[in-house]
Amino acid sequence: MLSKSFRAKTLRALFSATALSTLGMFCMLTPTAAHAETETQAAHDPADVWNLSALYPSDAAWQAEYERLRAEVPTLAQYEDSFDRTPQTMLTALSAMSKTRKALARLSVYASLKADEDTRVQDNLARDGLANQLWTRYSEATSWLGPVVLDMGSKTVEKYLEAEPRLQPHAFSLRETLRRAEHMLDADGEEILSAAGDFKGGAGRIYNQLANSDMPWPVITFTTGETVTLNQAAYSKWRQAENRKDRQRTFDAFWGQWGEFESTLGESLKTHLQGHVFTARMRKYGSSLEAAMDRDALPTTVYDTLISETHKGLPTLHRYLKLRARMLEIDDQGYHDVYVDLVKDDSTYDVATSKDLTRVALEPFGPVYLEALEKGFAGQWMHVRPQDGKRSGAYMNGSAYDVHPYVLLNHQDDYDSLSTFAHEWGHAVHSVLANAAQPYETARYATFVAETASIINEILLVEHMIKHAETPQKKLYFLNAAVEMLRGTYFRQAQLAEFERAAYQRLEAGEATTGSTLSEMYLDLLRTYYGEAEGVMTIDPDYAVEWAYIPHFYYNYYVYQYATSMAGSVVLAERLLAGDTSQQARFIKALQEGGSRHPYEILKDAGADLATPTPYQAVVTRMNRLLDEMERTLSVLERQNR
Repeated sequence: MLSKSFRAKTLRALFSATALSTLGMFCMLTPTAAHAETETQAAHDPADVWNLSALYPSDAAWQAEYERLRAEVPTLAQYEDSFDRTPQTMLTALSAMSKTRKALARLSVYASLKADEDTRVQDNLARDGLANQLWTRYSEATSWLGPVVLDMGSKTVEKYLEAEPRLQPHAFSLRETLRRAEHMLDADGEEILSAAGDFKGGAGRIYNQLANSDMPWPVITFTTGETVTLNQAAYSKWRQAENRKDRQRTFDAFWGQWGEFESTLGESLKTHLQGHVFTARMRKYGSSLEAAMDRDALPTTVYDTLISETHKGLPTLHRYLKLRARMLEIDDQGYHDVYVDLVKDDSTYDVATSKDLTRVALEPFGPVYLEALEKGFAGQWMHVRPQDGKRSGAYMNGSAYDVHPYVLLNHQDDYDSLSTFAHEWGHAVHSVLANAAQPYETARYATFVAETASIINEILLVEHMIKHAETPQKKLYFLNAAVEMLRGTYFRQAQLAEFERAAYQRLEAGEATTGSTLSEMYLDLLRTYYGEAEGVMTIDPDYAVEWAYIPHFYYNYYVYQYATSMAGSVVLAERLLAGDTSQQARFIKALQEGGSRHPYEILKDAGADLATPTPYQAVVTRMNRLLDEMERTLSVLERQNR
């Protein structure tokens, strides 16, 4: 899913001690990005490689800016004493912090992109580390801000906002700080929590090092005679093997290797969870979930409704799994059968074709959206092809407010690459529209909205492919792709979200939390979601260590947003496809709002209230409709083959 600690600098720095420290630094990735296989391609079309000169003309220019910011960041502490004197002194301080924050974001984007071009180049990695450290220094230098705003109180802050119109870009952040008053510490406490950021991220760094560098991968031989080192990329490939024995060998060897480290990885995850629980308690939240959701003012009913409605929809998931068993012609379906393709399609989609199909599929968004998309296609915003040393997967980084978004892909000309292409450009257009409509201070949008803005692109794309499929075989392929999207992004991510909540609850209740207890919890959920009691699928207990493989668990209640975003995307896409022009305008408005309002309210006004059952029920309705169509198409193919 994600790798490189999901750009630890991105998430940890996003939220320092106060809401006023939001950085405008974000990096959006596809749910399956980190485990996509990367094949080396030496040749590159220059148009398929991003141009970083818009950020800095050279590494030397970056270094000069780093030195300038390293000297500038500590000076932000000087504004503490004068901040609350007048509306003008408040404006001076906030403007200085915003200017520095924007420059830091640009600095980080360049360092991050250069590092990901070739992870073997130590100078690139060093720049990335320096930028990360500078964010921590920024948090420390501005840790006084929240307590000072709280001391001023709502009445004085509102008076200042009224007296000085130029403070309006900062109004939302100021009010957010006041909203969370009961959870703020004094200046000393905030400084301590800010300085603890590097330590709290240690468990995630240890996990990342073990999972991506130090894990001793097994070597196995498949029925083809091919001997393979079963690392993460090879696992991603061979878990889809047509030969069932090879799939089972892959699962047995891969999860057996992770099982050797179950105890160590259990301690690593527990340590990370303890860090979040500690912070939540220090800030006087009732639970770690409440603390995580309050960051964006999300009602916890969103999480609860997701889980409860997903359980109600499990019969539909089981229906799909039974259809898979029928199509695979097996009567003892196991967890190792869940990734094999049901339908093959050898069609290829190069970059030019991917652009064309994405353009056409996204026409329901209207001219404002398509104009922003064309602007991106015309520029060198993408690093498209795999190459030696390049990080795997795909993401969009839209943090350079004064420049443009950047998109990393590992395009391999298959349908998965096409779908990923459309997904990441959903993030990129979101950034273009938000940055154009909002000042820097309110342009950065929450993940809760961001994933809806990208997953909806995948839905519109696959609907276009289904509608225009040339043969029943191709139609069945795209129908299955649409159903798999729901299984992987909705049901699977909800299962992971339920596990994460249960792990936190266990820790908060003072119960023993070890690698083995985490595996027991995960196994129970696998059996529930995949219908073992109903005779749908058998789960090998050795595979229950899969929890240790999921890096999302180191990001504090992140993964649930894939499932909620799928639900929101389904509701909005269905209306757009039905020709609802008012929905088009509401969706564009939601993208343009950036982070100027709470994300729950933005999506609610766009037409997706994720605290209610309706969006989740829409997912189940869509999946049943797709399964109906799959079964009809399958019957057509079976008649043709008689």
